[in-house]
Amino acid sequence: MKKLIFATITSLIFMSVSFAEEEGCLSTTDISVKEAQERLAPILGRAKVVSISEAPIEDFYEVIVELRGRKIPVYVDCDFKYLISGEIIDIQKKESLTRKKMLELSKEAVKEKVKQLEAIIGKDKAQKLKEKAGIAFMQKAKIVNIKGMPKENLVLGNPNAKIKLYIIEDPECPACAVYHDNVEEVLKDRKDISFGVILFPLPFHKHAKKVSYNIICQSDMKKKQEILKKSFEYVKERKSSKLKQLEKDCKKAEPIIDKNLEFFGKKTPIGGTPTTVFPLKEGKALMISGVLDKETIEDVVDTLYK
Repeated sequence: MKKLIFATITSLIFMSVSFAEEEGCLSTTDISVKEAQERLAPILGRAKVVSISEAPIEDFYEVIVELRGRKIPVYVDCDFKYLISGEIIDIQKKESLTRKKMLELSKEAVKEKVKQLEAIIGKDKAQKLKEKAGIAFMQKAKIVNIKGMPKENLVLGNPNAKIKLYIIEDPECPACAVYHDNVEEVLKDRKDISFGVILFPLPFHKHAKKVSYNIICQSDMKKKQEILKKSFEYVKERKSSKLKQLEKDCKKAEPIIDKNLEFFGKKTPIGGTPTTVFPLKEGKALMISGVLDKETIEDVVDTLYK
């Protein structure tokens, strides 16, 4: 906290140099969202400017940017020379104006998401999902288009189950290893659910791609499942060197993995692995990254599909 306050004070001292002369950016400059996007393009990457207004401090804009469904405020001086990404704290009120704004944006995003879901699954189900899954789930979940989604590389559970979910995961991902245990707990009790696994080896995991190749090139489903389970066991035991034993070169698998990476890396980008996909209607799905517990999975399933 001391470091945060020091950094904030330093920023405030820097900003105070130019506070004396003008009332605010928008009182002297008329700038559109489009122009803000163009000026900030060199540092925004894939982030998109969605709004621009006066900041809580003089001579700065508050620019709301969106990346992968999440909106956050950043602060830009009137001349667009400097951008500040961090908290503005009201010293007298002892509150973070930035966090207050982010909470407002989060509430607006959940409200809009529920409205979109109502159009897809109906008002009753959308409201029930919000109640059962909770606000944290609704904040993280995204409504996405899954038309053209790659076929699963293996199936966990009954392949003929009435309800089919999908998991995008990396066989060397620690969070995926934890999630795999939760999925197995679900499958013990729920024969009506199956999980199609779509492999997404991350570039910084040196064994993940060739372990994925090995899984894909197996003709027997049980063997595929065994390799994935063994990979996760090694990850949990921190025996990364043993993952080398599960690697395999397989040309047949290369274009399959490339398609997975293209779809979930660019077309419908995920926020990380594991990511769970809950199919809805008309090629739409609810997609959420992170580890879900058994109760949450079942609550979402029972709300969406019953």
